[in-house]
Amino acid sequence: MTLVVACANADIGFMVADTLLSSEFELKGRSGPVNGKFHALKVQILSPTIAVAFAGDVEPSFTAIRNLNIELKNAPIIIVAERLFQIYLQIIRASPEERLPDCEFLVLQLTPIGKMLTHVTQNGCSQCERAYIGDAEEYKNLKKLQRASVSPKTQYVQQSDGTFKALPLAVSQGEIEFAEISNALEELCEQKNAKTVGAICGGITRVIDARISGELEYLQFAEASSSLTEGRAGFSVLASNVGRRGIGIYFRAGGMGFLFAVGDSEPCRKEKAETMIEFVLVAKEKYGLNLTGAIFD
Repeated sequence: MTLVVACANADIGFMVADTLLSSEFELKGRSGPVNGKFHALKVQILSPTIAVAFAGDVEPSFTAIRNLNIELKNAPIIIVAERLFQIYLQIIRASPEERLPDCEFLVLQLTPIGKMLTHVTQNGCSQCERAYIGDAEEYKNLKKLQRASVSPKTQYVQQSDGTFKALPLAVSQGEIEFAEISNALEELCEQKNAKTVGAICGGITRVIDARISGELEYLQFAEASSSLTEGRAGFSVLASNVGRRGIGIYFRAGGMGFLFAVGDSEPCRKEKAETMIEFVLVAKEKYGLNLTGAIFD
């Protein structure tokens, strides 16, 4: 199962998703555990202005998004949600009657006339401002966990001489909503009460139209610690927003990490790396990901 929450209005466009695949599956005859579970990139940024999220049957969802991605590279000017719907119908028609796929998608687009969010099912496409796909009960639990976000009023900006200057920080209502939903989904995943919604170390997927670039981007974050009992621990969620898009999660103590690449036939790839720098290099050389974020020494 899945939980993806999305919003698109004049203020903001975002998607927030878990990563857990709650049942075992196979892609091209292959499957593999991640911390005893299965995880995947459920929001895939196909271009700087297009992101697609899925819920439901994994393999046909992956196939539909991968086929759409290929078409976008060859013919970028298409009605994205409608074309995804047509691809999904083709997959349904080609499937055995006893194993018809059950999928749904959310398409987030940044267009010249504004931000658009479209819900796609086998019944067609419908535009909306806010939507979720996945587990309805866990969405109710997420809303119970959603609390008012207290935003900082000041930001410190480094000046040319190296000093920092305090400036007012304006936070929009859309950014507040994004923070509240992100925090609630992270808490929901960390509780580990649901068998249908989860994330590795609470590392949910966050996609937003970034302030500086004006494009859809994966967000980064990190947690680190150093103690006599645990040594140097923590993890970093790194993002690739240039070239091939995707996410990497590196574990400082374990000397390993997981890679989630847009358009990949595998939902998740595990890579050993003694250092995070080595992990970043492996991601670039083997999968074409340009990971950036908090780098631990």
